[in-house]
Amino acid sequence: MEKLTDRLIDFALNFKTEDIPKYVIDNQKKVLTDSLGVMTAATTLEPATRPFTEYALESSGPSSVIGTGKRSTPVLAAMANGALIHALDYEDGHDISHAHPNTATIPAVLAFAEAEGKSGKEALAAMVIGSEISVRLKMCLTGNDLRDCGWYSPPMFAAYGAVLGVSRLLGFTHDQARDALSVCMTQISLPGMSARSKESVLRGIREALSAKAAAFGAEMARRGVKARMDEPFEGEFGLFMSCFRNMYDEKIIFDGLGERWECTGLRFKAWPCCGTSHGTVDAIIELIRQNSIKPEEVKEVHLHVNKPHMNLLEPRDVKYHPGSLAAAKFSLPFTAALVLKYGNVTLDLYKEDILKDEELLRLSDSVTYEMRPADIKLPEHAIPDDYVIVEVKTDRGTFSRETVISSGSPFKPLTDEQMKNKFFDCCSFGVKRFDAQKVYEEVSALDNKPDLSGLFAAVNS
Repeated sequence: MEKLTDRLIDFALNFKTEDIPKYVIDNQKKVLTDSLGVMTAATTLEPATRPFTEYALESSGPSSVIGTGKRSTPVLAAMANGALIHALDYEDGHDISHAHPNTATIPAVLAFAEAEGKSGKEALAAMVIGSEISVRLKMCLTGNDLRDCGWYSPPMFAAYGAVLGVSRLLGFTHDQARDALSVCMTQISLPGMSARSKESVLRGIREALSAKAAAFGAEMARRGVKARMDEPFEGEFGLFMSCFRNMYDEKIIFDGLGERWECTGLRFKAWPCCGTSHGTVDAIIELIRQNSIKPEEVKEVHLHVNKPHMNLLEPRDVKYHPGSLAAAKFSLPFTAALVLKYGNVTLDLYKEDILKDEELLRLSDSVTYEMRPADIKLPEHAIPDDYVIVEVKTDRGTFSRETVISSGSPFKPLTDEQMKNKFFDCCSFGVKRFDAQKVYEEVSALDNKPDLSGLFAAVNS
């Protein structure tokens, strides 16, 4: 029987582009539009991305570095653009698996597609395949990757899907794809402390590392590096054993592969913060709207949470008083404080001075929580990350609201108009050379374009 890694490579390289359903391609165009908007906003809003851009521009090449109007090598452009895509915590995500399947795939595929003159259809197909593989690899884990194994795995699995997507784009042989994957695996690992450290920016710019790993793996493979590990995922000392204690289910990877497209079941974020906080954000916004709650009257905010929320609540000194904007976006108490003070969570709020704002810190400190009993079944379509009960306690009384499904979930999706408004709002923060209207039009028709020159003319205009 064909082995796990070989089956994945065969799927990546040989699944026919014409067999990818139209709705999947359309969804990928939606993902790409959303991602480009988020990336251009990050060029001005997140200072932690700038060293990656500056480093990339020390080299010249054929691949665009977003926000600069300049080009670098495919590997360095993928790195610089990868730093942008998750920096604002506003890109798509896959709720069930906690995967961010497009964060490495889009920067890496765009870099090589532009450099090699690939068609829009070829680029979109490579993105779809990379995204699908990332989701399914992340879904197959049966343990908690962070709490059970100590690894912060979303960028790791993003890289593995991305490198196979690029392998498809470049027309690699089976052995070349295995070379690319093997090199990529040696380039990316994130210990869990990258998401639990007070001043670290790694959680925000992590996809610089995953996109670079994917692009570097592909570049080395096409230069002839025979890195081809035997069974890099499933082997005795492969990834699943060495990082995840063999807590995985291979059936999940291949069940319905090529027929049921998991990469379409995405959350398109309504707010620029960790998706696990969105149920709380949704509830507090509605409580303020219904009850005219003022920040100064808040005495306590009590949350009834599930296990996934604990990643945003502990350790206390990191989550209640974050030391970086990346940490603030991964903090449930601080995110709740932002909503209580401003009535929403918007891009313009995330500036360094909020980290020392006394009212925000007081509101953050007012957050308490208790775990929901594990034996109580969640409502239909609810997932543990999203479901929450919020109680805001004031002298006027306690106001309570339950969130079953928050805005942006596949079960409560943003409308096309909301998605379009989000894109143009993001672009309003970006550099002027980014022609938002033209980018929007180019992506909409990308599957009919002979190459990506029109798209990058709009990105670099």
